[in-house]
Amino acid sequence: MIFTTERFGEMACTDEQVITFPEGLAGRSACTRFVIVDDDQTAPLQWLVSLDEPALALPVLDPAVVLDGIAPEALVTEGTTTFVVAKEGAGSIAWWLDLRHPVIITNVERIGQQVTLDDTSLPANFPVALQPAGGGE
Repeated sequence: MIFTTERFGEMACTDEQVITFPEGLAGRSACTRFVIVDDDQTAPLQWLVSLDEPALALPVLDPAVVLDGIAPEALVTEGTTTFVVAKEGAGSIAWWLDLRHPVIITNVERIGQQVTLDDTSLPANFPVALQPAGGGE
């Protein structure tokens, strides 16, 4: 399948790479089909790119990358991959991570869901000094 995004231009993916979010994402319920895109310029960040809205590409990160290799149990479920959504910060805070609303994807079915965790110790704005390979945007 060929699709076009504002961030990455024209791209190709297979049906097996498509992740379906039956309920969409928070604030984007009409966007139900996504792919994960790696970008050497922003690694270890990856991008959750919408097939339904060309402008929507969310930076995401495996929480274990910044949580000393150990994600809180609330963020780990067997048979799934968990990402947290990042947003660019400023100064010494390169990125803010939303640990409270992770994106969970079933590995086999490729079904995704953004959830709200009951664990209030996980902040919606967790500051990190992570510097992507390309030095940020």
